[in-house]
Amino acid sequence: MIKTIVLIVVLGVVAAMYAAPSFYLRKGVGHSTQYDVTQYLGSPFKASDNPEGSAVWTYQTEKIPKVCVEYVLTFNPKPISENLSQPVLTNKKTLSKWDWRWC
Repeated sequence: MIKTIVLIVVLGVVAAMYAAPSFYLRKGVGHSTQYDVTQYLGSPFKASDNPEGSAVWTYQTEKIPKVCVEYVLTFNPKPISENLSQPVLTNKKTLSKWDWRWC
């Protein structure tokens, strides 16, 4: 019985360690900038800019050896106003979507 409880607690802690970035990213969609994400997650493992102005950043985390999770974040240019008919006049990009996968 005690072994089962310890196993459940250990699995819960491991799941929480890997899930922590997803809680932040879920709240950040639509308003977190690249600067904000860097402040929380640090520098990305890989970053690329697309010709249309978006950017894709990849983070990798391996909190337990041989168990790697990769977060792929997409940023789009942020319009200065909420009026979407106006052109984008800033180089700030906000988090538009993210996904995770096993490495």
